[in-house]
Amino acid sequence: MEPRLIPTPRSLADIELQTREIIGRGWGRIERFVFRHKRFDGGWSDEVTRDVYTIAEVVNVLPWDPKLGAVVLIEQFRTCGLVWGEATWLFEAIAGIREEGEAPEDVARREAEEEAGCSLTRLHPVSTVWSSPGGYGERASLFIGEADLSAVGGIHGLAHEHEDIRAVVVPLAEALQAVKDGRITDAKTILLIQWLALNSQEIA
Repeated sequence: MEPRLIPTPRSLADIELQTREIIGRGWGRIERFVFRHKRFDGGWSDEVTRDVYTIAEVVNVLPWDPKLGAVVLIEQFRTCGLVWGEATWLFEAIAGIREEGEAPEDVARREAEEEAGCSLTRLHPVSTVWSSPGGYGERASLFIGEADLSAVGGIHGLAHEHEDIRAVVVPLAEALQAVKDGRITDAKTILLIQWLALNSQEIA
């Protein structure tokens, strides 16, 4: 079958950016964009206004021990649930912000040490994804990181970043079941677990 998912050729010339302004600052920033863009029929869209929230460019890594057939997940409090009146302590892959000039692979290794006391060996790039492209500017580099998880676990995190992180080593099969039954609800973590379940034999 002929492939159908062929991206439409696009560039910045297909966007008429009229204004871009910062309308809010805190941990991240909220920017308001006013623009028009090329339509698929060849014409131009009406003027559109969109607000985009961005903290930073981030890296996510799921440490994996091929010998144990296990991964390490971290549990911590996340503010997102307060929007919906929920208490959200979430199981997630390890994550961190990429500093200027820092390679994504270096972020993965640094954060694995900080959040789980885990030393990564080989890194397997998975993808670079947009977390929520309708209104969130976060771009995330995703990795599987091989590691010896036989002595990993416990409480970790940096005090000056207000981190209180519990690292848990679980069989990959249990992590996959936790995706199915709703114990894991973070989208990037679900993606990494499912990718590993599909590709673990190929990268072993």
